[in-house]
Amino acid sequence: MSTAKRDYYEILEVDRNADEEGLKRAFRKKAVQYHPDRNPGDKSAEEKFKEASEAYKVLSDPEQRRVYDAYGHQGLEGTGFHGFSGMEDIYSFSDIFSSVLGDLFGFGGFGGRSRSAARRGANLKALIRLTMDEAFRGMHKELKVNRHEPCSACRGSGAETGGIQTCPDCRGTGQSVTATGFLRIQVPCRRCGAMGRIITRRCNVCHGEGAISTERRVEFDVPPGVDTGDTLKIRGEGEGGSAGGPPGDLLVVFEVEPHPFLKREGPDLHLDLPVSFTQALLGDKIEVESIDGRVKIEVPAGAQPDHVIELRKQGMPDPNSGRRGSLVVHVRVAIPKDLTREQKRAVQDLAKLFQK
Repeated sequence: MSTAKRDYYEILEVDRNADEEGLKRAFRKKAVQYHPDRNPGDKSAEEKFKEASEAYKVLSDPEQRRVYDAYGHQGLEGTGFHGFSGMEDIYSFSDIFSSVLGDLFGFGGFGGRSRSAARRGANLKALIRLTMDEAFRGMHKELKVNRHEPCSACRGSGAETGGIQTCPDCRGTGQSVTATGFLRIQVPCRRCGAMGRIITRRCNVCHGEGAISTERRVEFDVPPGVDTGDTLKIRGEGEGGSAGGPPGDLLVVFEVEPHPFLKREGPDLHLDLPVSFTQALLGDKIEVESIDGRVKIEVPAGAQPDHVIELRKQGMPDPNSGRRGSLVVHVRVAIPKDLTREQKRAVQDLAKLFQK
């Protein structure tokens, strides 16, 4: 059974207004206490280190912190962030944490693992603009996505066959280690740049990068009812992983254009219906254009200027359940400004009748 995530500020034991330096100090304290190198084999400590790392990763990023402060964990999930499932996820963000832990643990290796360990590829984002009609119906889409994939010539190694060797200084760990009491101080190996290996002959296809830029066609279905800000995750269509790691995901973010006369609020659509004074007074049946065709609306006799008519199941569909919202019609009584003599006399006669 899944458990609710703890508040990130509570995890780091900081105030919600904590600045960057305050966050660093708090995370460093937790890292020293729970780092796996100091607690070998302690799963509880590893989980707490993972929890603190995730909290720092989010709160140290201004945009992610803004989303979290406004919408909490659910808001972050809407941006495609689902937290750290394991130590390899934390390892993939080592550049973010290096300024905090680089001089203490090196952060490049857990238990001697080097930077050349398999790493998941980065996620990619694409913005798709839709009309409200397209969002209502859903559609099949095709995108051209530029991404980096492992070079097929060298299989991502960046070297020709036989053109790579283990770094003699760090012996493949990517780290230089010095023992100080119960701590192991690790710093990135200068000779191999923390890669744990040295390329002696570069691949002539990717020129030692280990990856090449490619254009892929990605096809997917837009579910009916998407709204601005909704995100569709297409697994495995992000950047290619390194050293045999899996690719990242493609996050398709939708932006729905405003409709000429329908205003959307969640699954409900709102329509302003102008009626004449006599239509409001006597009632009428009026046909209007909705999101999926014409519908007949019955304005009751004596309708007031703020009268609301709700037509159920005439709004937008929910992209998850398919259930439709309502079409909410707001009756707007139009009072004529200029009357002919004949109209003015008729209104005066009517006024006298109502005074009786």
